[in-house]
Amino acid sequence: MNQNRSLFVPDWASPPGDTLAQLLEERAMTQTELADRLGVSLKHVNRVVKGAASISAEFALGLEKVFGAPASFWMTREAHYQADRARQEQRVSFADADAVDWAASFPLKELRKRGRIRRREGPLLVEELLGFFGIADPSQWKNPQVAYRRSQKFESDDFALSAWLREGELEAANVDCAPYDEDVFAQALQDARSLTRREPQDWWPALQELCAPAGVAVVVVDAYTGAKANGATRWMAPDKALVQLSLRHRWEDIFWFSFFHEAGHVVLHRKKDVFKDLFIERAGRPTDPGEQSVEDEANRFAARLLIPPPHDRRLASLSLNDVTAFAQMLDISPAIVVGRMQHEGLLPYSRGNTYRQRLTFGQ
Repeated sequence: MNQNRSLFVPDWASPPGDTLAQLLEERAMTQTELADRLGVSLKHVNRVVKGAASISAEFALGLEKVFGAPASFWMTREAHYQADRARQEQRVSFADADAVDWAASFPLKELRKRGRIRRREGPLLVEELLGFFGIADPSQWKNPQVAYRRSQKFESDDFALSAWLREGELEAANVDCAPYDEDVFAQALQDARSLTRREPQDWWPALQELCAPAGVAVVVVDAYTGAKANGATRWMAPDKALVQLSLRHRWEDIFWFSFFHEAGHVVLHRKKDVFKDLFIERAGRPTDPGEQSVEDEANRFAARLLIPPPHDRRLASLSLNDVTAFAQMLDISPAIVVGRMQHEGLLPYSRGNTYRQRLTFGQ
């Protein structure tokens, strides 16, 4: 996890004129004498000393010759002063009720626990959240605009979902990937089927290592409270895809189906640029049929890749005693078979769960 760096950010702004005034005092030099040496007016020197006028490159070169301090020192001093002034002015705007309310809408306790922010309230919290999201102003924050797999029965909190998605982007930035290659990814998905039979401490690093050479970064980020997504897919760059997963339901079969579902978006929908705000059922607004068809395509992709036709026809006649042998034949986890049977109503959700493992972070 990326930790925020501790930076000294003063709440005051010291103009370079303060340093110039100190040098004049040390050299017992008057502002009039300095103006004569630089060939500028006394008024201009006085305004620089008071911070009312900025130091130009020409003025800095003159100070270099008079005092010996390089022009770069004066220009850097001026740049820092202007940045500090702008920061203080910005913090005044961040104290506005709208900005403070925006910041308070996020799952702050969880963000602090994960080391993403440290502040608790006020304009400094707004500033820290903007740094987390990589934007300059709250008005630039947008509701989540990606396709993500989630239950159709529940509303997802946009702010919690946004934090989860952003954390995935930050994690994915640390995953080195080759340029996206469709054929390499197709083979990686075939190889990933057998990983479902292994323990999480074995398959997790192996899954990342399989997908990275294909140009796909796979990350697992624990869901924030209120973010009801099982997975999300988007393109970080034209040649790098991100598949982000949560362990919201903890069951391994749901995790694996979510992974192959998101992989289906990468394979099937890359050129359609459909990774936007999909499948959020809001009051009075049903899911768009066109968007639902994209979801259905990804579901079919995952189902057929895990249990290919015509093997899926055997599920209706399969007993629990047959699950292990059937899964071994397909080289997948028995949990996937049981989960599929439960989903299709062939098994009640109360049966077969001994074949399913609950996943936890840190395995």
